[in-house]
Amino acid sequence: MWVLGMDAGGTKAHCQIAGDNGVIIGQGFGGPSNYQTVGAENAKKELRTAIEEALGHAELKISDISMAVFGMSGADEEIDFQILRPMVKELMGDVPAKILHDSWIGMKTAVEDMVGIVSICGTGAGHSGRNREGKQLTLRNLDFELGNLGGGSDLVSKALHYAFRSNESTFKKTILEEKIPMIFGVSDMEEVCRKIRIHGIDREERYRIPVMVFDAADEGDEVSKLLLENMGYEEGLYGGGVASRLGMKEEKFPVVLIGGLFQTGNSILINSYMKAIHQTAPGAYPVIPDKPPVAGAIGLALDLLKNNGEEL
Repeated sequence: MWVLGMDAGGTKAHCQIAGDNGVIIGQGFGGPSNYQTVGAENAKKELRTAIEEALGHAELKISDISMAVFGMSGADEEIDFQILRPMVKELMGDVPAKILHDSWIGMKTAVEDMVGIVSICGTGAGHSGRNREGKQLTLRNLDFELGNLGGGSDLVSKALHYAFRSNESTFKKTILEEKIPMIFGVSDMEEVCRKIRIHGIDREERYRIPVMVFDAADEGDEVSKLLLENMGYEEGLYGGGVASRLGMKEEKFPVVLIGGLFQTGNSILINSYMKAIHQTAPGAYPVIPDKPPVAGAIGLALDLLKNNGEEL
């Protein structure tokens, strides 16, 4: 019997296929697949690309799959699932498929019993948790106006904001003012401004700016360090909020930190996160998985398979 796991995120779709012994026999990749940002049709196209590549490597057909789990960025509320369920049904046909917020597959990579808090800081940010009684919570994880904050997209906006302020002498000087023009292939911030107003910011530029902020922080740039510190602290407040609502403030539990920004292991970001969550839950301790999130989707699919589709 074969299971399929999918990590559908803001940067890429990553699909794996495994036997019931957990051994991976095929994997595939697609592009950004958060329907909230790329649209439902584009997300479905990228998911199909990843699935077909994985099936090709495994030399299987979709009908050979016995169980599938999709961990999906953008699977936040019932209104999202109303869009995602038919999308996944179209892709998987009669194969039983469970759709989850992508935070849960990240949790599964590090915590087998799924008890603790999981925070994502990647393209965007998201937070979920589960207590020892089995009660679980996923925050809205939508956009800034609806209460969410953090991730690479937020870092792009703030890096540009403070680079321009440095250029206009309305805030501290930062080497971001020198580094950002190189990303856009121009000589100064005036040309960056002109290029953004005419052409916008492309996918490659959005990817490179957060990397540049981490590099600048490592070089000692005070503004870059402040951006990472503030982001980590804000994400820790969200984690603390989940712990509080789940009645975990007095407990010792893991905080699983996933997503590209947390995966850097940057001490400023992670220490600031822990400082904030410890204000609410001093027993929280950080765990950074050494497996990709899709491994959690495979693990959950195997659990469902063993339990005849019933969740643990």
